[in-house]
Amino acid sequence: MGGGVAQVAAQRGYEVVVVEKDAAAAEAGQQRVTAGLDRQVGRGRISADDKQTALDKLRFGTDLESISEADLIVEAVYEDVELKKALLARIDAIVGPETLIGSNTSTIPLVILAGATTRPEAIIGVHFFNPVPVMKLVEVIRTPISRPENIDAFVTFARDLGKTPVVINDVPGFVGNLLVVPFLLDAIRAFERGVAPMESIDEVLQLGFNHRMGPFRLSDLIGLDIVHDMAASMYEEYKDPRYFPPPLLKQYVRLGWLGQKTGRGFYTYDS
Repeated sequence: MGGGVAQVAAQRGYEVVVVEKDAAAAEAGQQRVTAGLDRQVGRGRISADDKQTALDKLRFGTDLESISEADLIVEAVYEDVELKKALLARIDAIVGPETLIGSNTSTIPLVILAGATTRPEAIIGVHFFNPVPVMKLVEVIRTPISRPENIDAFVTFARDLGKTPVVINDVPGFVGNLLVVPFLLDAIRAFERGVAPMESIDEVLQLGFNHRMGPFRLSDLIGLDIVHDMAASMYEEYKDPRYFPPPLLKQYVRLGWLGQKTGRGFYTYDS
């Protein structure tokens, strides 16, 4: 997600600093962004010169202090509450009072994350959808104490990136995942119960409801670990059984079958 946001921002002319946890992750992130730009060149969406211009706008590293002068920051680590809180607290300590800080969380209530900083009224949720270079939607999340001017700034930022921002109140899962997570889990439960093979369930949703992909293909694209963690996070908040991760999903995650990114999820993928 972070790489996708960085790629799109650089393509739109922003100077972008990407901070990863270590040198290997920084190198991998740079390779992902370069590969994403190469795909756009191959599809005729941008020129080779456009690709190079975007790459010239990007710097990758591991030093969090390198973002101390940033005007706008998007935190995009994975959905671990304590990790996000710790990182936002560190960011809060090194940037100026006017810096715009957003968290790309998909399910965690923003008040929990904002409360880890000294400026909870300034922290905004900015939930991009995957893959970021393709998907148009950005959920901009506000809490009861969010500064309206900060909300407006992230709405403007999303529009600058060519996205369509929708302002959402701070509830677990917001709108997108509040609705899609039970949909994905219900499909997995139907497969577990033997209602139909997963390929048939996907085909029903694709052909019967004109979905671009069925729930199993979509889960593999998102990442089964991410689907699991989103569901667990929302179940923790709502205690609604619709959000409880099914046993089959837990088994696949424990096996390391996480979807497209590992080559095996509900489906098997080649390189």
